[in-house]
Amino acid sequence: MASLGMPVASAYDFAGLAALKGSANKADVDQSAVNSKVAAEFESLFLKMMTDSMKESIKPMQSDLLRSDSMDFFDDMFYDEVSKVMASRQSLGIADG
Repeated sequence: MASLGMPVASAYDFAGLAALKGSANKADVDQSAVNSKVAAEFESLFLKMMTDSMKESIKPMQSDLLRSDSMDFFDDMFYDEVSKVMASRQSLGIADG
């Protein structure tokens, strides 16, 4: 039984995502393990969309004096990682199988 390759560390880990995609096409890989990893990535993406929506809802209350493109970029990266941690620690049930 082959392993799933590199774990996907973050949404910006393109090598890990490519390894996961490649392992899904192999015949000697446990498909249930691949499916649960893909479901966990989907759950993370869903949580990211939820945090993006929450961030957009407070935008009218934020001051323009403290905002910049760099700050928005950092916030987006931060919320990506928060959603990954939330998906790995407290499952919504999508990855349960």
